[in-house]
Amino acid sequence: MKKIEIIVPDRELQTISEIFKDNDIGGMVYHRVEGKGKTKAEPVSIGRGTMQYTPEFIPRTKIESVVKDEVVEVVVNTILQKLSSRIGGKIFITDIQEAIDIRTKSKGNSAL
Repeated sequence: MKKIEIIVPDRELQTISEIFKDNDIGGMVYHRVEGKGKTKAEPVSIGRGTMQYTPEFIPRTKIESVVKDEVVEVVVNTILQKLSSRIGGKIFITDIQEAIDIRTKSKGNSAL
């Protein structure tokens, strides 16, 4: 099992959700986060447009899901294909040793 963490602009949450549905991935969690990296923030108008400032941190959405090993490559390639020309972001993949469903007590891939 692998944990996929994806950091993208807020507007791409629905796109990632559709990719997960198309690949039969049942669950995901998302968080609204802010951070800074290579992408520079756009200036924001405040005070009825009379002043501008450039925020230090850019709002993003972080999406997390644990998937079966055989699905990881397909999901990552689909995300790269659909989003790489439009946006910046990151994908992190880590190993998961065990997953346990609290309600059914099932373990491993059946817990997903």
